[in-house]
Amino acid sequence: MDLRHQPPPDRGRRPPSRLIPDRFEWTRAPGIGPPLSVLGDLTGRRVLELGCGSGHNLAHLAYQHGALAVGVDHDPAKIDRARETYREIPGLSFVQSDATAFLGSQPSGSYDLVLSIFGAFSFTDPLPLTAHSARVLRPGGRLALTLRTTDRTDQVVILLRR
Repeated sequence: MDLRHQPPPDRGRRPPSRLIPDRFEWTRAPGIGPPLSVLGDLTGRRVLELGCGSGHNLAHLAYQHGALAVGVDHDPAKIDRARETYREIPGLSFVQSDATAFLGSQPSGSYDLVLSIFGAFSFTDPLPLTAHSARVLRPGGRLALTLRTTDRTDQVVILLRR
């Protein structure tokens, strides 16, 4: 069954509201960046964040927008923190892994959105990450990146998979 056609996650179990970020942060400056609507309707969509850290942005997407979200980070302490903080959010999971290796293990066309907000694309060779991201994205899927361009400037790039 195509995961895009599954019902949205059950919102019956609610984690404490203080734990759920009230907005998605694209950049180091709070509230700066494109509107989240550039990513389309995320309800029931498969989202992968490469270099998710403690999972705050992904928790927002899963809880507030109904995404089926997977966060990947190589740091076991960050993954443990993300799992502990957001364990009650349905449709949200975290995997401790190298981003390139994880992408390589995923089936083609298995995600609607791949994110890296100061994540793996900032610390790993972008060539294999880009190739694997293109492969795992469904047609019409998006690759969204935030990269530091200077000490004070961030750049958001959103690419559409044809």
